Amino acid sequence: MTGLTIAIAFAASCVTFACPLLLASLGETVVERGGILNLGIEGAMLIGAFSGFLGAYFTGVLWVGLLTAMIGGIASVLLFGVLVVRFNLDQVVSGLAINLLASGVALYFLRVAFPGGGYPHLNFLFQPFAVPLLSQIPVVGPIVFNQPGFFYLAIVLVPIVFYLIYRTTFGLRLRSVGEDPRIASYVGINVSRIRYTSLVLEGALVGLAGAFVTLSQFNTFDTRLTTGLGFIAVSIVILGRWNPAGALIGSLIFGSTEALSFWGTAFLTGPQASSLAQLLTILPYVTTLVALVVGGRMSKGPSALGAPYAKE
Repeated sequence: MTGLTIAIAFAASCVTFACPLLLASLGETVVERGGILNLGIEGAMLIGAFSGFLGAYFTGVLWVGLLTAMIGGIASVLLFGVLVVRFNLDQVVSGLAINLLASGVALYFLRVAFPGGGYPHLNFLFQPFAVPLLSQIPVVGPIVFNQPGFFYLAIVLVPIVFYLIYRTTFGLRLRSVGEDPRIASYVGINVSRIRYTSLVLEGALVGLAGAFVTLSQFNTFDTRLTTGLGFIAVSIVILGRWNPAGALIGSLIFGSTEALSFWGTAFLTGPQASSLAQLLTILPYVTTLVALVVGGRMSKGPSALGAPYAKE
């Protein structure tokens, strides 16, 4: 392989790794605009990955897996929504509880579905789709236009989510609820309905992010596949200043660190390879901390983000 070929392959993997982060961060952007901080996004992504894998494995149809992944993601996020919207529980604690519950539920039902042990594999995956003509463009074509369909969907969703938040009546109400739910309620906005709607949208996107991991990126399921992705998605929202365009840029940045970690551990050789590989695996998390420190100081989110609200 020539240097250019390796560089193109690495850049393409950066885009690929950014895909689930972009889907998840778009969903988190929507709910945080409504004043809800969902740290349970990682658990919802795990359930989406698990339910998508089961749907595809037992039916032999990838599209069924895609549907079951979205259902799993929506169910997980709605459970979180019931805790924080209906019962007004602490959002941070509830999100962490969802993460723990998701891990336990996925592991339990994995053993129920496959009592023989081991990790089953799919014999089919969503393959990269080369866009006619565009994929033939030198350098750019193989990087951007030879990706799984998930990536093209995520890119299309960026302007759609932007339009939804900033150009629709629902988006205006969503932002109003995120700034001050009490005033929004006084002027006739149904705060609970707006928040539940935003949570359903997030659940569908997070489910798709989970489906990408098991139905396109890997061909098996493991409870560790989504580890860290949810928290990275939350940091991307902060770094992107609660804007879908910022989420796209942030996802590409973090996707690059994920790709660098993956490629580095695969190509390192020599006596120090093991130590260097371990350092590279923590690179995405170090980048997350730096982004939160830097971005958190420079960004101001919705005023009511994370604050409990009970209708008087």
